[in-house]
Amino acid sequence: MTSPNPNAPKIKFCGFTRHEDLEVACSLGVDAIGLNFYARSPRYVDTIRARELSMIAEGRTTRVGVFVNSTPSEVVNVVEACSLDVVQLHGDEGLDWIAEAIIHPQLEKMPILRALSWRGPSYPEDEATAGKWANHNAVSGLLIDAHDPVQRGGTGKVARWDLLCPRPVPLQKKPFWLAGGLTPQNIHQALDLVRPDGIDLASGIEISPGIKSPELMKLVCEKIRGWGQSEIVNLIS
Repeated sequence: MTSPNPNAPKIKFCGFTRHEDLEVACSLGVDAIGLNFYARSPRYVDTIRARELSMIAEGRTTRVGVFVNSTPSEVVNVVEACSLDVVQLHGDEGLDWIAEAIIHPQLEKMPILRALSWRGPSYPEDEATAGKWANHNAVSGLLIDAHDPVQRGGTGKVARWDLLCPRPVPLQKKPFWLAGGLTPQNIHQALDLVRPDGIDLASGIEISPGIKSPELMKLVCEKIRGWGQSEIVNLIS
């Protein structure tokens, strides 16, 4: 189910651990789902479970593998076992990671979604880092999450939306996904202020870490796909 609203951002639900939850997400027509391979995450899945989940999603949505400081060789093994479509880097990887990765045929043309923190003018290194990743051909998009050096996403912490409006220059160069503390209650506020190309949720659609709520997933999809529609109706009428 794709959105008839041309202004609606793409939807990615992340951190699946159960078959039934992934089945609901696919039936809702989300653009991408995330499988988390970071062992310290409460949403971690091993390759056996991830392969089962990947098979459910095959041909129905984009399958993103979330990695934190894994080597390219380690990522290759997971990609081969689980048939992933995109690699999301959520750790301290540098651009040298890509240089090493493209030696492997399995990763040579694999799109990379790079997760970054954005802490504003007080941290010029964030802009410099984002700019370098945005200029690399292997990077298909940038994902801005709330800063957390331990859990690496899925914390429920809200990203600093005010620092993303107007959109920083590096985030204008590649599709930009917003994550961090998004819920059905605040999703329209985030969209009004930030206007990202994509939305990424984990904790905001859960009963507990890794356990998704079908009702929340459906509500979020309705909220995102309905965003701005009232204004369009008013302009037409």
